[in-house]
Amino acid sequence: MKMQPTPLFRPGSPEATTALQRFKAYATSHTLLAEVDKQISRAIHEPAGFAFVLLYGPSGVGKTTLIRQLEHRAGVVREPAFPGFAGGPRHPHPFAPVPLLLLETRPPDGATFNRAEYYQVALKQLGEYPYDPSWEQKKGRGKDAKFNDSAELRQIYEAALQRRGVRTIILDEAQHLLKLASGVKMIDQLDWLKSMTNTTGVLHILTGTYELLPLRNLNGQAARRGLEIHFPRYQFQHEPDQLAFQRTLLTLLQQIPLKVEVKPLVDQWSYFYERCIGCIGVLKDWLVRALAASLAAGQSELLLERIQECALPIAQCESMALEAAAGEQELHYTASRQQHLWALLGMKMSEAMIQQQVQPIPEEHVQPLPDEATTRQKPRVGEQQPVRLEVGEPQDKG
Repeated sequence: MKMQPTPLFRPGSPEATTALQRFKAYATSHTLLAEVDKQISRAIHEPAGFAFVLLYGPSGVGKTTLIRQLEHRAGVVREPAFPGFAGGPRHPHPFAPVPLLLLETRPPDGATFNRAEYYQVALKQLGEYPYDPSWEQKKGRGKDAKFNDSAELRQIYEAALQRRGVRTIILDEAQHLLKLASGVKMIDQLDWLKSMTNTTGVLHILTGTYELLPLRNLNGQAARRGLEIHFPRYQFQHEPDQLAFQRTLLTLLQQIPLKVEVKPLVDQWSYFYERCIGCIGVLKDWLVRALAASLAAGQSELLLERIQECALPIAQCESMALEAAAGEQELHYTASRQQHLWALLGMKMSEAMIQQQVQPIPEEHVQPLPDEATTRQKPRVGEQQPVRLEVGEPQDKG
């Protein structure tokens, strides 16, 4: 059977626009995305005492795709963003349960993150618009004043979360929470989120770049209540990562709605890696630009020359790679830090002792304890029964 040639899209035609939008909407699952998705889904299903999750990784690694997958499973429908506030997700019914709420954390207009504006954006996204201009004029004291917080708005916001059944809030671009004026501590932001979690039971997921790393382990309480999830890029020197990257590149090329010589392009996978630094989100955006340029030129085939034309400049790739490598280096848990932890825990041991296989606990030590009633012994003669003794001066009962 003779294969039909790939149709030629007329530049600017509805068919060309539809083909481009279909490819833009396509989200391929790949190894690292699936692993992080599993971790974050497990935390959402059972937070197990965590008040917040820090999800960080290099820019363009695929966090947006992950968020879209979480929204889809939660039944969130997306539409174009309304003028005036960030967002775009909507829910089937204005007062239907909203298990997951996505908020894009805006950079503050001033020196410090504006909490009152955050409440207003969240309430609008929930379809609730209670607002009294007088709240803007009520100035809080202390930390409330520094963050332009509003007790009235916060109470309404927390009540709305509970009424609508919100269980998870994703704060995208959460590094904007760290935009603080001098004299304001980062721990105040985490305490604010933990306080709302204690009131509403909502798990906050903070997603962003490695700029979120300063929020790690600010104190013992924050370390206990926070879960860290790293969304890494594919590493060139790691062979399994090379294979996973090639598979993902192959899958994306197969979705291009033009003629594509797939094998010669996949053979150039190291070039694709170089210009996306191992981040699938960057790779996908690059292919979208190349497809759009090909459609605009009326081409029926995606050529390597067009792909090269749409690649990011080397200087920009170098800047992205430096930023990613710096974050990865900060995350690297060195042997000296592990030894420091052992010292804190009184676990100073020789290397030979560390490498010894852990011996199993004897079976008799793990048997269930007998019932207390059957093991209680009779008191010996002359032994005082356990009683509550009075404390203080004896009082005259006469």
